[in-house]
Amino acid sequence: MVNSIKAVVVFNLGNLYPGITIYDEDVPQNFKTPSFMISLVDQDYEKLLNTKSKSLLSFDIAYFSNQKDIKNDIQNVQVNLLRKFDLISKDGFKIRILNKRCSTTDNVLHFLFDVSYREISEEEFIKMQKETTNTRI
Repeated sequence: MVNSIKAVVVFNLGNLYPGITIYDEDVPQNFKTPSFMISLVDQDYEKLLNTKSKSLLSFDIAYFSNQKDIKNDIQNVQVNLLRKFDLISKDGFKIRILNKRCSTTDNVLHFLFDVSYREISEEEFIKMQKETTNTRI
């Protein structure tokens, strides 16, 4: 499920910023700028009744700029992500982005957000067998 959610995030980020490289979890040594890096920061998991569970995923999208006016470029990307990253979808799979927040550290924008989801696991259960009774006495 985590990979499916991350694929939707990558798809929508690519639509919002076509032509900008998107890295997954790790930035190579000689990476291109401008670029984004998506990281799963934290996951909370809670078992509910029967086969149901819920989870909260925390993501960090880091943006590396290549503009001369880095502060202005980062500010523009920050405003764009905060405004346009609300309800994202891919192939009918919709995700609501929660708890959006941004911070800038060492000229790198960090766009942090959460995704909450519930799932039902498909477990195989042993069904009741048909009972046969002998009524001859």
